Amino acid sequence: MVLSLVRPPPAAQNARRPQHFFAQQNTVNVHRFEETINGREYHIEVSAVNSTTWRAQIARVHGGSRALMPFYGRTPDEAAKQLSRWLTLAHARSTPQV
Repeated sequence: MVLSLVRPPPAAQNARRPQHFFAQQNTVNVHRFEETINGREYHIEVSAVNSTTWRAQIARVHGGSRALMPFYGRTPDEAAKQLSRWLTLAHARSTPQV
């Protein structure tokens, strides 16, 4: 009985090598706004989604969550204003009904 060692073809050898991918690091420009709405202080962060769209959301606090949906605008200021407007309506103090 004769045993022969057969090497796999070069393509098969290359397929077994681990592949390494390096993510390109991008700089993210974040605008921060502080708003006091109905006596509560909010920290809003706005970041670019693409060249014409900005996303505003409440800044994450250590140990907290950011469960609120984001708001979008064409500029950082517009996105932050939309979020502020929604917070104002959502946390408006209603007068008790008699």
